[in-house]
Amino acid sequence: MTRLDSLRIMLLAAAAACMISAVAAASTHSAQQQSAILQEGHEAFDKGASLLDTDPESAREAFLRAADRWTLLIDDGVVNGPLLYDLGNAWVQAGDLGRGIAAYLRSEHFMPADARLAGNLAHARSLVSPQFGDDSTQTIAAQLTAWHGSWSLWTRLGLFAAGWCLLWAVLLARRFGDVAVWRWLAGAGLAVSLVFGISVGIQILGPDASIGVLTHDDVMVRKGDAESYLPAFDEPINRGVEFRILESRPVWLHVEFPNGVDGWIPADTAVRV
Repeated sequence: MTRLDSLRIMLLAAAAACMISAVAAASTHSAQQQSAILQEGHEAFDKGASLLDTDPESAREAFLRAADRWTLLIDDGVVNGPLLYDLGNAWVQAGDLGRGIAAYLRSEHFMPADARLAGNLAHARSLVSPQFGDDSTQTIAAQLTAWHGSWSLWTRLGLFAAGWCLLWAVLLARRFGDVAVWRWLAGAGLAVSLVFGISVGIQILGPDASIGVLTHDDVMVRKGDAESYLPAFDEPINRGVEFRILESRPVWLHVEFPNGVDGWIPADTAVRV
């Protein structure tokens, strides 16, 4: 082993130690305490579910209690798909569509193919008002590229590798005889590797387009970053509306909505996903 290799190992070990120390420092509760907090959240959620039909206000308070417990765990560094999914359920049941949808979207990063999550997210989105629809051109484009956002990075990376391997296997096979089927297979391998290679490259190397969700009602979208600017919409919009963040400032966010319209909203009326 060379001195350079030894130095690299030492640096990696130091980096790992720093990461472990940072995680330990960020955690303010022991594993036993975290388990108790998790159980408190589940008990509060079950209580809320049992009171939905008979005492809606008490049910809402119980769901808020569950959300508070699970948020405490997430702030403590316990972040995973099922916990974020449960948190989304608690927020939605408590009537906070904005925070519920944000939790679902965060959970989606961990569980991109979970059917229950997809169903609950679709239901929560259906409750948001107003609804922002794309124009026909955007809708067709979104349908054609839906897999880019819904398929996991590893799935697309695997398909890229499969297409790339198919391409080179066919090119090697053609050395022993050129038949028409080889050309079709080579073309298919090239197309698959290009499409999924570009998709992976965009996610890894492309700009980080942050997504946000409104958490307040009656938010007036402005054409500039001050209350003096004219509204971008005739009416204010409500919690649960999703958007893409174009620019972030201390007090204002420049955002773009699903219908392509952009505007400015107060930063404290939304959360980032």
